[in-house]
Amino acid sequence: MPSEKHHCLTEQMTTLLKAPALPHKTFIEGRTSYQDIYDLACGLVAALAAHDTPDQPVCLYTDDRALTAAAMLAAAAEGAPKLLLPYALNPNVLRDIHAGTGAIRVITDRTHDLPSPMVPVALAPRAFPLTGLTAASLDKVIVNLFTGGSTGTPQVWPKTVGNLFGETFFMVQNFSLSHEDRFVSTTVPYHIYGLLFAVLVPLVASASVTAGTSIFPNAITDAIARHQATLFAGVPVHYRALRGAAIQGANLRLAISSAGQLEPEDGAAFYRQTGVGVTEIYGSTETGGVAARNRANHETSLTPLESVETRIANDRLYVRSPYLSPNLETDAEGFFLTGDRVQVAADGGFVLMGRADGIVKVGGKRVDLEGVQACLKDLPGIVDALVLSLPAGRSRENEIVAVVDGDIDPAEIRQALADKVEPYALPRRIVTVDKIPMSAAGKYDRQAATNLFAGD
Repeated sequence: MPSEKHHCLTEQMTTLLKAPALPHKTFIEGRTSYQDIYDLACGLVAALAAHDTPDQPVCLYTDDRALTAAAMLAAAAEGAPKLLLPYALNPNVLRDIHAGTGAIRVITDRTHDLPSPMVPVALAPRAFPLTGLTAASLDKVIVNLFTGGSTGTPQVWPKTVGNLFGETFFMVQNFSLSHEDRFVSTTVPYHIYGLLFAVLVPLVASASVTAGTSIFPNAITDAIARHQATLFAGVPVHYRALRGAAIQGANLRLAISSAGQLEPEDGAAFYRQTGVGVTEIYGSTETGGVAARNRANHETSLTPLESVETRIANDRLYVRSPYLSPNLETDAEGFFLTGDRVQVAADGGFVLMGRADGIVKVGGKRVDLEGVQACLKDLPGIVDALVLSLPAGRSRENEIVAVVDGDIDPAEIRQALADKVEPYALPRRIVTVDKIPMSAAGKYDRQAATNLFAGD
């Protein structure tokens, strides 16, 4: 990070932890003020410092946005322990985190869920001091995000003050956000995108946010109308759910989607309903935000964010960014090789071509799983599709399978697909479902989808 930007972010963090800019302003609609958030943060700092092992990490186990905001403020203070954010609100996940880290203390409003020997941290607020809290250094790791992989094995991504709050302040400035904005977000705050757009971005902007939004279309549209939302942050599956819904969004000026590629027609439908194009943010937990586009502005390729540098070599994307997790391996120039294949676009941006690990071999032939998936989605009557590669018996061969959301016989699907892909790329097994399994972050739950073939 250039020294000037580093100095600027240090000053911004000092100001943020000094006092709430608007103490009486509502953070959570109809429930929690900014002063309440800061008082709770002060209480957490005191409770965590009083413990016998202050250096031991602490789990943040909640989907409450006010509690998450207070915990993040506390974690950004000097001397506070780092937080561990689970990839799911599940006691078994807590057990795994305890086994892997030794963490015992949990900041939570779900005390009934806690497995032994984990214990809740006292949540008593304290009057926020006039001197404020002392901001930690920008390179301090304040959060470990645990993400569930496709195999079910969690990955750990540390995030520093500079990573998280640097991206937060950038997003606030980039989208010209302020205390006048009102957020409706369908994202969960224990995943990176939700942590940013359901908690940290509104917090830094002194904006207000809904307490929580159901994934059901009527609940989302009701929240947008009732809250007179100026910003909606969702994931692709929620934009899909909103197709055909009546959205009363007269105040909307910004819509954001992340955590996967948005289907063009889903974005177009939202634009027709609201007059607001959807800004797609491409990135990951480990990289933070990387690039963006808004198809309503005729942007077909992804343009790197102003704060991020990219390089393309051999159809692979490299990223250099202040938001990269510190445990990522980078080259001598600080670039990280992502897992995505890309193609350079004429306008200087890039187009995603699928995951590098989405290319598998079947009978010695290369198969692009995302290409097969795209062909499936184009078939009439299919709402959604997920294509997977499973090991074939004890051999090193792969077997292509598919989970399809659509009221079509699997034999008919295979017959229709046979005109679009090579015979070796045809899914050997197809399961039809009412809805493809999704994680809380709005991504395909690949492990749950794989389990559908366990007894087949």
